Amino acid sequence: MRLKVTGLCLIVLLSACSTNKPANTSPYINAELAQVSPQTAPLKQRILLLGDAGHSAIDPLQPSLEKAINRATLAPEKTTVVMLGDNIYFFGFPNKDEDEQYSASQLEDISHLEAQLQIAKRSGAEMYIVPGNHDWYADQVDSQAQYIEDYARDNQLQAEFAPHRVNADPLPEIIHRDGISIVFLDSQWLIKAEETSYQQAIEHLEQLLQTTARDYPDNLLLLTAHHPMETMGPHNGYYTHRGYQFAMFMLELFRENDQDIEHPRYQRMINDMERLLADKKSVFAAGHDHSLQVFKDPEGNGPQYRLVSGAANTSKVSGVGTSDTTDFALSQEGFMELDILANGILLKVYDIYNEQPVHQQWLWQPE
Repeated sequence: MRLKVTGLCLIVLLSACSTNKPANTSPYINAELAQVSPQTAPLKQRILLLGDAGHSAIDPLQPSLEKAINRATLAPEKTTVVMLGDNIYFFGFPNKDEDEQYSASQLEDISHLEAQLQIAKRSGAEMYIVPGNHDWYADQVDSQAQYIEDYARDNQLQAEFAPHRVNADPLPEIIHRDGISIVFLDSQWLIKAEETSYQQAIEHLEQLLQTTARDYPDNLLLLTAHHPMETMGPHNGYYTHRGYQFAMFMLELFRENDQDIEHPRYQRMINDMERLLADKKSVFAAGHDHSLQVFKDPEGNGPQYRLVSGAANTSKVSGVGTSDTTDFALSQEGFMELDILANGILLKVYDIYNEQPVHQQWLWQPE
C-alpha cells in the first residue's frame, strides 16, 4: 500500500515538471533540404494523412478536420483521405447489447468518429479509416466498421474501415490510384497476433506487393497503419514531460507495454516491413505518436520515407525530438498531404495556424 501511495505522490509531484529536451513546437527542418518552388504540374492523386483524431469535436468541427475538408474540396475526385487509427478515445467504439440505447457519454464518443467522417461528407473525397490500438480496446472493431458502413450508406459518401473482415483475420488490403497504390494494415492486430496468423498476414502482404509490382510497376507504394516504423516521440522513449514519463514507467510495472517501438513483437513487424520494402519505391505512414515527423532512410532503402502524422487533435499533441534521419519534426495540431504530380511526388505538412503549408519537400522528382 505504501508503494502505491508513494508512486501516486511522485506522479503528482512530477506532473508539472518538464525535461530539458526540446519539444519542437516550432518546425524543425533539415537545413540540407532543397527549397520547393510553386507548382503548376497537373495533379494525378492527392493523399491526406491524419492520425489520432479520436477526441475530435464535431460542433464546432476540429480545426485539423476543417482544414482537411478545405484541401480535399479542391479536387475531391482525385483525393483519398486516410485516417491513421485511434479513431475513438479511449476504449474504441462503445459496446452495448442490442436492446440497449447508447448513453450520453457513449454518443459523445461516437461523435468523435462522426466528426472525422465530415471530411468525406463535406468534400466528396473518398476516405479509408485504419484501426489503432485504442480502437481495439473495445475488444473488437466490427461495431466501428459497421457504423462507418451505415453512415456512408445513409449519407451517400465514400468511407470504409480498412482492413476489416467479419469473423476473420484483418489481412492487408490495397487500392490502386493514378500513380500510387495504398496498402492498409491493422498494425495493432499484427503486433498482438500469434505467430501462425501473423505469418499468414505477412505472406498475404508479400503477394499483394508482388502483384502490384507486376500490374502497376510505376506506382508509388504507400503503406498506411497506426504504428510507425520510426519515431522520436514517447513511443520511442523521447519524453518532454517527466510526469508522463513516470506514469508510463508505473504502468509498465503492471502490464506488458507492446505499444512502444522497442517491444519484440513491434520489432517483428518493423523487420518484416523493411524486408518486404527494401527494394521498392515506398513510403510508410502512421500515427500513434501525436506529432508530425518525416524520416528519410540514409541508404535509400525502402521505405525511403517514414511518416508520422498523429497530430489531428491539439489535446493529444506531444513533444517530439529529432535524429540523424529526421527531415522534419513539429509538435502542433495538423496533418500531411502527399501529392502525386506529373513531375514528381511532393509532401506537404499543414498545421492549423497557417494557411500555407509549414513544410514542403520533394520525395521524388524525375531525373
